[in-house]
Amino acid sequence: MTSSANTPANTAGPACCGAPAAAATSQNTAAQQEPREVLIITDSCCNPAAAPAEERAVKTVGEAITATGSTAHARLVSATDALGGALSPEILAEIQSQLVRGTAQPPMVMIAGQIVASGNFTQQEVEAALTGTSA
Repeated sequence: MTSSANTPANTAGPACCGAPAAAATSQNTAAQQEPREVLIITDSCCNPAAAPAEERAVKTVGEAITATGSTAHARLVSATDALGGALSPEILAEIQSQLVRGTAQPPMVMIAGQIVASGNFTQQEVEAALTGTSA
């Protein structure tokens, strides 16, 4: 796993994911002010074949942060860590709800508790989410 200087990655956890889905709850819309943290949620802890997608996601988010001049920091969160308490129950419920509905897939990018990009996303999608514009 690689990360740029603007995107410190925090990873840990030997266990694998697989908890029951939590009930969906309403989420706040994207914050009006610049986000301080961009979460990159990945499943490579449970699916080693997903490591290249994780690396692309970290690079893409880092490049988007740099391109927009944002002061936000990226934080990598594994599915294992998310289920282990690294994310709030509300954010975890949103992720699980979208996974069940098929509207998101790992890796996912979250800003202000909202999934703004997932799967094979582009730098432009992340830039749009960071700046509050459409991609």
